[in-house]
Amino acid sequence: MSALGRVLSLWGGVISLLSKSAPILSIGVGILTILNAFAGLGVLYLIKILVDTITRVLTEQPEQGFGAVVFTLVLVGLATLATALIQGVLNVLRMRQGLLVSDYVDREIHRTAIAVDLRFYETPKYYDALEQARYGGAQRPARAVDNAITLFSAGLTLIGIFALITSVEWRLIPLLAVPIMLAMGVRLFFTRQLFNWRMSRAQKMRRASYLDMLMTHQYHAKELRLNRIGRHLSDEYSTIRKDIREGEIRIEQNRHVSDFIFTLIAAIVFIGASAWLLQQSMTQSREIGDVVLFVLLLRRAEAAGNQFIGNVSSIVDDHLYLQRIFEFLRTRPKIKPPETPVAIPSPLQSGIKLENVSFQYDDGEKLALKDINLEIRPKQIVALVGENGSGKTTLIKMLTRLYDPSSGRVTLDGIDVRNFDPEAYRALMSAIFQDYIGYANTAAENIQFGDVNMPKDEARIIGSAEKAGADGIINALPSGVDTPLTKIFDEGRELSVGQWQRIALARSFYPKSSFVILDEPTSAVDPKAEFDLFENFRSKLGDRGALIISHRLSTIRQADYTYVLEHGQIVEHGTHDALVEHRGKYADLFEKPGRHYK
Repeated sequence: MSALGRVLSLWGGVISLLSKSAPILSIGVGILTILNAFAGLGVLYLIKILVDTITRVLTEQPEQGFGAVVFTLVLVGLATLATALIQGVLNVLRMRQGLLVSDYVDREIHRTAIAVDLRFYETPKYYDALEQARYGGAQRPARAVDNAITLFSAGLTLIGIFALITSVEWRLIPLLAVPIMLAMGVRLFFTRQLFNWRMSRAQKMRRASYLDMLMTHQYHAKELRLNRIGRHLSDEYSTIRKDIREGEIRIEQNRHVSDFIFTLIAAIVFIGASAWLLQQSMTQSREIGDVVLFVLLLRRAEAAGNQFIGNVSSIVDDHLYLQRIFEFLRTRPKIKPPETPVAIPSPLQSGIKLENVSFQYDDGEKLALKDINLEIRPKQIVALVGENGSGKTTLIKMLTRLYDPSSGRVTLDGIDVRNFDPEAYRALMSAIFQDYIGYANTAAENIQFGDVNMPKDEARIIGSAEKAGADGIINALPSGVDTPLTKIFDEGRELSVGQWQRIALARSFYPKSSFVILDEPTSAVDPKAEFDLFENFRSKLGDRGALIISHRLSTIRQADYTYVLEHGQIVEHGTHDALVEHRGKYADLFEKPGRHYK
């Protein structure tokens, strides 16, 4: 795409952003931008009239023309004041406009990031797309809008300048236009070069950000100090940043050398043209006001030209980055509601079934799951066991429709779950994953995050904490459920890993779900806490079905039915007693607790 094409494309994107984020404000900014451009030129033209009036009075009517001089001087003053007022109001409105645009783009990026499929998060493509969309920080969209408006203003100013110069001497137009066009071409060349260089370093930039996070986040502080790897990470970070920094500096140095050459050419043109006009005025063939106007216009043209070139360069730069933002915002999930979603059955009868389900990751060479048949009925507790890497977490993602099967189907009461709205289907599930999140919020909010669409119910929060054995933890906090569970904010408290796990477990009990999925729910808790959790576990579930993944025999024995997963396949299934009697894989796992289980 040509530079002009990129400018027009960016303008289309900018207009779209403005129409969605600040439509009325943007109209006002546009009107004031036009007024500001021509008001500044009007002041210059009034200065020319003032000079011509003074010259005429001094040479023709030195005593009678004083009033005309004063009147013209007042007009210059009023025009200058009006220009300053317009500029001030315009600056305030543009700042407000920029903030609104930035906030709108942030919301749209967040909306897209929340909506895209989980599989998108598990590829380098996603992180590259987000890094490129985010490059330059939250102010990049606002800067793009500001650059577009400034370009518009500078363009209007240049048009006005060329029109006024034509009234003085039209033959000077090429002398001004050619250096501006050459300088613009060189600037665009270096802009493109810098962009391509940055895009080629996208993964290095992400690596640097990751290393920075490792060295500054509290969760990594213990290992960094104990293993003494902080300096190693710091050296790697410095090496990456040096490569990025030196590449940018090299391109910028070359650009500034080119800018200096064209500035020198522009200065020679300015001196030559001014000298020529001055010589004409001395021979009385031209008014001195024309010379003054030309000098003022030439200085203004130099400033407007540099601004125009800089803005065109920035806009091409902004277009390249905004293009990434627009591409990212156009990302749509593949898992989405059908045109006519089927209503979720209520009450549930047969529950959830996986029927001959197989799944392969996008970059996988073999199936992560193969021909899986599994069911969870209402009020039934099902266990899933298997060694690490056997496919248990992938199977959970099938059940919760975070993934769709590569083949086979998942059904709810015999209906393919692809016929339901994904959000309505997922609302049937509550879960605690191995990599659960501890939010830097209050204890109450950490539990309520199980379903924020429900009205806050403190009694239900406390009840969920009691079911998870987290009530004692909360009661020991200085402000109870209102205590922030973090030390990065005032009055906060930090919890141990086992305590956090019980808070996360309480979060899974909070929603009015039909199924609870517990992935290693007691891996970090002590035996007493595990006993307390699973005592009367069935009554804690109520009418809900449950899927439990655990490496602990005491937990698995709570299940009504157990599936054994190995290398992505169900190799055994049955009750605990039947599987032990079968003397197969299940029995082998529990006969070697020192190797596989605690």
